[in-house]
Formats: sequence, C-alpha cells, structure tokens
Amino acid sequence: MERNDPMTMSRLKAYRRNASAIEDIKAELSGKYVADSISVCTPPSYTPHSTRIDGFLPSGDTLSLLCEQARLEREQRSVEEFIKGIEDYQTRRMFVLKFIKGKTYLQIAMQVSGGRITEDAVEKKIKRYISKKS
Repeated sequence: MERNDPMTMSRLKAYRRNASAIEDIKAELSGKYVADSISVCTPPSYTPHSTRIDGFLPSGDTLSLLCEQARLEREQRSVEEFIKGIEDYQTRRMFVLKFIKGKTYLQIAMQVSGGRITEDAVEKKIKRYISKKS
C-alpha cells in the first residue's frame, strides 16, 4: 500500500500481524546471512590485513523475503506516522494502546480514564476519528 492511501481500520489492525511477520522474515533471513574474513597483502608494503565479506547467500526466495520485509516495514511506518499525527493526546493514546499495544477497548477505557468512559465510547471515538480522516 502506498503512503498516500487513506488510513483504514484494517490497516491499523494489521499492524501487530505485520510486526510478527517481520520477525518471522528476519528469523528466516538470519539463516541465509553469512560473513567471513580473508587476509590479503597489498602493495606497496605487502603487510597482511583482514577484509570482512558479508551478505546473504544467493537464493530464489531471499530477494522476495527482503522485498516483503521492506513492504511490511513501510506499512508499519505509515501506521506509526498516522498515529503520531493525531493531535489530541487522549485520542492518540487510545490508538497506541489499541493498535500498537493490542489492548481491548475495556482495557483502554480503564487506562485512559480510570473507568470514567466506557469501552463503547473508546470504540466510537476511534472509529469516528478514522472515518473523519479517510
């Protein structure tokens, strides 16, 4: 998805799934990453020195994994930028708790207001904000 796409509830809800997928991709890529060093002598002194060579082993799926990781990381940044752009502190905190931290509406109501607002009020505030911004 492009950064200019409007923020939707489904994009926000995907944040935590995407974070998990990124970790899975990193774990898979870590087995494909190799590093080694070689000793070389170069003129004019011919003094030996080591050079490190590292990178991913070439394979068909390495590039696709790297591309998928980059796409998911861009989407994560888009969600984070959207949330950071929420001017009202309480609303921004609700979004962080819901979509970044994965809290329930009830947990958010308790954290944000000490129970003075209901979970329905939290849900409505989030949905209204998203519909206003899309």
